[in-house]
Amino acid sequence: MYIFPYIMETYTFAVVLTKTGITMKRFLTFFALITALCPFQSKAADATTFEVNRIQYTVTGENTVGVSGFNETYGSDETPMTEVIIPESVAYEGKDYTVTSLEEYAFQWLSDIRKIEMPNTVTALKNNAIYYNYDLEEVVLSQNLTTLGAYALASNSKLSSLAIPAGVTEIPQSCFFNDQGLTTITFAGDFTSIGSGAFYKTAITEIEIPGSCKTIGNNAFQLCPNLARVTLDEGVEVLSEGAFRECSKLTEINLPASLKSIGEYAFLDDSSLASVTIPAGVTEIGDAAFSYTGVTAFEVEAGNTVCQAINGVLYSADGKVLMAYPTKAEATEYTIADGCLGVGEGAFAHSNVQKIVVPDGMRAFDDNAFSESALSEINFPASLVLMGNQAFALTQLTTLVLPENMTAVYEGTFAQCTALKSITIPASIRDIEAYAFNGSTALTEVFCLGATPPVLNYYEGYDHPFGNLEASQVTVYVPKGCKADYEDSEWGYQFDHIVESATGVLAYESVLPANDSELETLGTLEITFADNISLVQQYPEVTVVKGQELYGEPVVNEGGWMAYASGKTVNVFPADEYQEGVQPIVLESGEEYYVTIPAGIVENADGDQNQKIVLHYSGKVQSGIEQLEGNACFVAQNAGMLQVVLGELSNCTVELFNATGNLVDRIDGAQGSVSFQPAAQGLYLIRVTSGGTVKTFKVVK
Repeated sequence: MYIFPYIMETYTFAVVLTKTGITMKRFLTFFALITALCPFQSKAADATTFEVNRIQYTVTGENTVGVSGFNETYGSDETPMTEVIIPESVAYEGKDYTVTSLEEYAFQWLSDIRKIEMPNTVTALKNNAIYYNYDLEEVVLSQNLTTLGAYALASNSKLSSLAIPAGVTEIPQSCFFNDQGLTTITFAGDFTSIGSGAFYKTAITEIEIPGSCKTIGNNAFQLCPNLARVTLDEGVEVLSEGAFRECSKLTEINLPASLKSIGEYAFLDDSSLASVTIPAGVTEIGDAAFSYTGVTAFEVEAGNTVCQAINGVLYSADGKVLMAYPTKAEATEYTIADGCLGVGEGAFAHSNVQKIVVPDGMRAFDDNAFSESALSEINFPASLVLMGNQAFALTQLTTLVLPENMTAVYEGTFAQCTALKSITIPASIRDIEAYAFNGSTALTEVFCLGATPPVLNYYEGYDHPFGNLEASQVTVYVPKGCKADYEDSEWGYQFDHIVESATGVLAYESVLPANDSELETLGTLEITFADNISLVQQYPEVTVVKGQELYGEPVVNEGGWMAYASGKTVNVFPADEYQEGVQPIVLESGEEYYVTIPAGIVENADGDQNQKIVLHYSGKVQSGIEQLEGNACFVAQNAGMLQVVLGELSNCTVELFNATGNLVDRIDGAQGSVSFQPAAQGLYLIRVTSGGTVKTFKVVK
């Protein structure tokens, strides 16, 4: 529980955060008591402060003071000071104090001061000591300075140069942040680290980082518009996230052999950086580290274990991830290497490439993978399951057929694709997120293949997945019989023209074992439809993954999968190695499994085929006693034959009787599966006997 007190007259209101929500309490109290108990009461109010020659001091020790402020209030007949010369010592009430520090916010928001000079007795500039002074042009630092605080010299836009004394060994967070006029900075000694944002948005033109500095912090040199040359001495090990991001004039940087890590976005948007060689010792490269640079080809030193350059394109060492494509490469077509499974964040962003050939097996495109590139043509293999946020935003695609194994279109994935005219959305897509196709102003047709309308997620009208385009010019085509469902959904609010296609979809009504069941083994799946069906694929490419639906570990059945249809039901099962019977898949206790049955394995009399079916099961502790439905014996028809799948039954006698009870055929010692092919149509009875187990089936041929 957290309580935040607020004083109002003689009452205190407290907001109490609990596990069940937010409540408010009102109670009478004494102001003095609240003041005494307040946990954030500053102790600085009790410190001795005084002012001499407009400089305000705070006593920090027995014989020391720190500068804590400056009085810039002048009378009408006074001339504002433009220079502040801090003395080495100052007297107060008959006692001399040595000035050793500039305290937090000692000089802030001053409008007339152009120069601050401090004595050599000062050893520390604390956080925000000289901060956001409008006209400050010069700061003379103490030669004995050892400590700089965060933002110690930040946001002084007219400060043009600084000389850092040898005693300073750490450059803290945002120390020179937003000093937009700072063009020159020198260091008399070595330092060990550069904090996050230390030189953010300064005007320096070059810098040498000594080998004693092991780490350059997040965004340390981001948005330095004049930084053209960086020298990293041997010894530098880490370039953190965004370290040199958006340095538009950076043309030259050496990466030393000592370098181990290059953080994400480290050189993002360095449009003048023409060449990069990755040292052998680099063991980590973050996402989009080199996106939107001026690089024409990447080079990697021999012996690197995390990446490689293939014809100038940066791949992971195992070739499974394309990490970066050189933004300024002249080629307009590129074929991604076989075996590549993913394209990294921002890999092709802003590139000149117009056509991409994607190999089978590709799984994912990360955020901004192709954003703002010249891309107009790309193939999507069925293996593709993920396209990240803004992956294709601001590209030149004209026709889009999404792959059948994707489940969602993420935020802004195809936003502002102003040449995009046609979109085909497979039945597997369940959600379409904000901005997904927003601003695709040329769009005229959307083909939705699913019976269930995908959910359109957004917060306000401006971020609608299909916002900022002329909805009246778009026709949405949906499966036969599904128009009403689309019109009653968000699709009906967004689009006026929803039209049914000539063909419908065959939706299943039930499945055994039921979806979300706990199972010891995965055997026969009995799927029932509303209509009589016929088999289209006897050997469907069913997939099973353990863990996550999109990124789970594949569970391979050596015998593949088989299907038999009868009436309104299709039985789909993992086959044994001879494809004669069921080979149940053992499910691990506590693990999640996803079974995907492909579209088009059965159809009704109108030719409508089933959509892809995704089922979820959990493995439970195996008792060794219960026999699951999935392993049961069943009968199915296929091409005029009566197929009897025996499951786990063995040494069976299988008998076929006609409608009058006469024995037509008999098979002894059967296991796996057997088939009968009676000549006449009509009612038949099949009896299966195995030890003390007898099963009887009625079948109409």
